[in-house]
Amino acid sequence: MRNSKVRQRIAAGKLRLRLRDLRNLGAKSEELLGQIGIRTAEQLRARGAVQTYVDLRRAGVINSLNMLWALVGALEPWPEGTNWREVARGDARLSLLLAVEDQLARLEAARE
Repeated sequence: MRNSKVRQRIAAGKLRLRLRDLRNLGAKSEELLGQIGIRTAEQLRARGAVQTYVDLRRAGVINSLNMLWALVGALEPWPEGTNWREVARGDARLSLLLAVEDQLARLEAARE
């Protein structure tokens, strides 16, 4: 996907990526994401990594932070992605954890 022609085809809408085509995501991730209604890379991009992770966690599908790192790595930078280990060790780690906790707190408050 580092090929400029591939990037151009994606940008022009001539090439559709499956979830398993994204970096860090495979067939199992694609199956888990399908359980919360995400079936395309476009749907994942629209929902975002943090919201998707929160939805997976609330649905009881996953409880591992590795999925958060994988989702963030799959989406940034688009479409090449970043290895999930780099995301887990990177500067954005704390802000991602705080964003997840904020989302969960908002959902908790909305239920009350």
